Amino acid sequence: MFLSQTKEDETYALKPMNCPNAMVIFGSKTRSYKELPLKLGDTDALHRFELSGTLNGLLRIREFRQDDAHIFITEEQIRESFQELFEITEKFYSVFGLNYSFRLGTRPESFMGDPKLWDQAEGTLKEILEDSGKEFYIEEGDGAFYGPKIDILMKDSLGRPWQMGTIQLDFQLPRRFNLKYTDKDGSEKTPVVIHRVIYGSFERFIGIITEHFAGSFPLWLSPTQVKVIPISEKFEEYSLTILKELKKNKIRAEIDLRNETLGARVRDAQNEKIPYMIIIGQNEVEEQAITLRKRNSRELEKLNLISFVEIVKDKINKKDLEI
Repeated sequence: MFLSQTKEDETYALKPMNCPNAMVIFGSKTRSYKELPLKLGDTDALHRFELSGTLNGLLRIREFRQDDAHIFITEEQIRESFQELFEITEKFYSVFGLNYSFRLGTRPESFMGDPKLWDQAEGTLKEILEDSGKEFYIEEGDGAFYGPKIDILMKDSLGRPWQMGTIQLDFQLPRRFNLKYTDKDGSEKTPVVIHRVIYGSFERFIGIITEHFAGSFPLWLSPTQVKVIPISEKFEEYSLTILKELKKNKIRAEIDLRNETLGARVRDAQNEKIPYMIIIGQNEVEEQAITLRKRNSRELEKLNLISFVEIVKDKINKKDLEI
């Protein structure tokens, strides 16, 4: 943690986690079983004082954000909640064509709470993982201090494993914060909380998918989706008309009007890994058409602009991984 001491001997820290916020919010009013599951999300900036030698680009940094959520549930809702989170994980990662596996971390040496509750939580998570059909292994002693966890693991382009998201079952923090809800019979009970991030650190996820795609992002994810390249300044007016039409259809497009050769501008667009290049010359102006070149091909294809726009919009809407 990043700690700072004031002259009044008060210690302050840059925020290292979102968990206490969620506990305080839950305990800020009387809760009923009818409110559960109660899901609280937070994407604040978090800080960890990582050793300088461990810092690694976007993959390990000292300030990060994550798709953090705390889900307050009854014990009876554990299995259903984890099943829902596994479905969300599959949906989120399949969009990028990413493969992943799970790791179950069990009780560490320095843990808090009742060992019997830990045994119950670990047994429940193991059963859920076995029923999921996904690959997983058990890392003894790798749980959080407040509960066992399921980590989402992914390999980068060099085959190095990285922890991305994590789903943690916690019986302890709600007890430490004295959280209660009123059950059906009017009795007070302590909720269970699931700490979950699916992507994990957004910065690390961006680093992983950049390596996964080697910078050649699918069309829907590419910062620039189309580069319009007029052969010479004589064809700028028609090229600008095409650019305007693409932007009107919410396609991320740019135009290259630099005083460079056509070959140099095409090569630059390929190096930038832009999915589509539109080449405009005399024939295209006369025929009111475009000539299309894909980043991974030398072939040229002539078609009309309306057809091209429909193809691009369809691929974007479908989150197609191929261009």
